[in-house]
Amino acid sequence: MSEQPHVGLSLVNKAPMGMLLTALVAVIANVLLELNIITLGYAVTGGVVSAALLLAYWLGKGGLFFILGVSLPLVLVLFTPLASITALLNLVSGFFFGFCAALFIYKLVSAKF
Repeated sequence: MSEQPHVGLSLVNKAPMGMLLTALVAVIANVLLELNIITLGYAVTGGVVSAALLLAYWLGKGGLFFILGVSLPLVLVLFTPLASITALLNLVSGFFFGFCAALFIYKLVSAKF
Protein backbone atom coordinates (compact mmCIF):
# COMPACT_ATOMS: atom_id res chain seq x y z
CA MET A 1 0.00 0.00 0.00
CA SER A 2 2.81 2.44 0.79
CA GLU A 3 4.33 1.83 -2.64
CA GLN A 4 1.20 3.08 -4.43
CA PRO A 5 0.71 6.80 -5.07
CA HIS A 6 -1.79 8.40 -2.75
CA VAL A 7 -5.31 8.73 -4.09
CA GLY A 8 -5.48 12.43 -3.21
CA LEU A 9 -2.32 13.20 -5.13
CA SER A 10 -3.92 11.72 -8.26
CA LEU A 11 -6.12 14.84 -8.31
CA VAL A 12 -3.04 16.88 -9.18
CA ASN A 13 -3.07 15.53 -12.75
CA LYS A 14 -6.73 16.49 -13.16
CA ALA A 15 -6.26 20.05 -11.88
CA PRO A 16 -5.88 21.81 -15.27
CA MET A 17 -9.19 20.37 -16.50
CA GLY A 18 -10.82 21.34 -13.20
CA MET A 19 -9.56 24.90 -13.56
CA LEU A 20 -10.97 25.10 -17.07
CA LEU A 21 -14.39 23.76 -16.09
CA THR A 22 -14.79 25.89 -12.97
CA ALA A 23 -13.61 29.03 -14.78
CA LEU A 24 -16.13 28.33 -17.54
CA VAL A 25 -18.95 27.95 -14.99
CA ALA A 26 -17.89 31.15 -13.22
CA VAL A 27 -17.71 33.16 -16.45
CA ILE A 28 -21.09 31.94 -17.67
CA ALA A 29 -22.69 32.60 -14.29
CA ASN A 30 -21.16 36.05 -14.01
CA VAL A 31 -22.17 37.04 -17.55
CA LEU A 32 -25.75 35.86 -17.13
CA LEU A 33 -26.10 36.80 -13.45
CA GLU A 34 -24.32 39.24 -11.17
CA LEU A 35 -20.70 39.16 -10.07
CA ASN A 36 -20.00 39.26 -6.36
CA ILE A 37 -16.27 39.94 -6.20
CA ILE A 38 -16.02 39.71 -2.39
CA THR A 39 -17.59 36.25 -2.35
CA LEU A 40 -15.42 35.18 -5.28
CA GLY A 41 -12.29 36.41 -3.48
CA TYR A 42 -13.18 34.53 -0.29
CA ALA A 43 -13.92 31.42 -2.33
CA VAL A 44 -10.67 31.37 -4.33
CA THR A 45 -8.63 32.05 -1.19
CA GLY A 46 -10.48 29.32 0.70
CA GLY A 47 -9.90 26.87 -2.15
CA VAL A 48 -6.17 27.58 -2.19
CA VAL A 49 -5.89 27.20 1.59
CA SER A 50 -7.96 24.01 1.57
CA ALA A 51 -5.78 22.51 -1.17
CA ALA A 52 -2.62 23.45 0.72
CA LEU A 53 -3.93 21.80 3.89
CA LEU A 54 -4.96 18.65 2.04
CA LEU A 55 -1.62 18.51 0.21
CA ALA A 56 0.09 18.61 3.59
CA TYR A 57 -2.05 15.67 4.71
CA TRP A 58 -1.45 13.74 1.48
CA LEU A 59 2.29 14.25 1.88
CA GLY A 60 2.19 12.71 5.37
CA LYS A 61 2.28 15.75 7.66
CA GLY A 62 -0.59 14.56 9.90
CA GLY A 63 -4.32 14.01 10.18
CA LEU A 64 -5.04 17.46 11.59
CA PHE A 65 -4.38 18.89 8.13
CA PHE A 66 -7.09 16.62 6.71
CA ILE A 67 -9.64 17.78 9.26
CA LEU A 68 -8.84 21.45 8.65
CA GLY A 69 -8.78 21.08 4.86
CA VAL A 70 -12.13 19.31 4.71
CA SER A 71 -13.75 21.68 7.24
CA LEU A 72 -12.77 24.84 5.40
CA PRO A 73 -15.65 24.76 2.86
CA LEU A 74 -18.14 24.65 5.75
CA VAL A 75 -16.43 27.64 7.37
CA LEU A 76 -16.65 29.50 4.06
CA VAL A 77 -20.38 28.83 3.75
CA LEU A 78 -20.97 29.94 7.33
CA PHE A 79 -18.97 33.17 7.23
CA THR A 80 -19.33 34.38 3.63
CA PRO A 81 -22.23 36.72 2.94
CA LEU A 82 -24.56 34.76 0.67
CA ALA A 83 -27.37 37.15 -0.22
CA SER A 84 -28.46 35.30 -3.35
CA ILE A 85 -28.12 32.04 -5.22
CA THR A 86 -25.62 33.80 -7.49
CA ALA A 87 -23.35 34.40 -4.51
CA LEU A 88 -23.53 30.71 -3.66
CA LEU A 89 -22.64 29.83 -7.27
CA ASN A 90 -19.70 32.24 -7.07
CA LEU A 91 -18.63 30.62 -3.80
CA VAL A 92 -18.72 27.07 -5.15
CA SER A 93 -17.09 27.78 -8.51
CA GLY A 94 -14.47 30.08 -6.96
CA PHE A 95 -13.62 27.52 -4.28
CA PHE A 96 -13.01 24.76 -6.79
CA PHE A 97 -11.10 27.10 -9.10
CA GLY A 98 -8.78 28.06 -6.22
CA PHE A 99 -8.45 24.41 -5.20
CA CYS A 100 -7.52 23.34 -8.73
CA ALA A 101 -5.18 26.30 -9.17
CA ALA A 102 -3.25 25.37 -6.02
CA LEU A 103 -2.98 21.75 -7.17
CA PHE A 104 -1.80 22.90 -10.61
CA ILE A 105 0.86 25.13 -9.02
CA TYR A 106 1.97 22.17 -6.90
CA LYS A 107 2.22 20.07 -10.06
CA LEU A 108 4.39 22.70 -11.76
CA VAL A 109 6.65 23.15 -8.73
CA SER A 110 7.05 19.41 -8.09
CA ALA A 111 7.87 18.76 -11.76
CA LYS A 112 10.89 21.08 -11.52
CA PHE A 113 12.39 19.13 -8.60
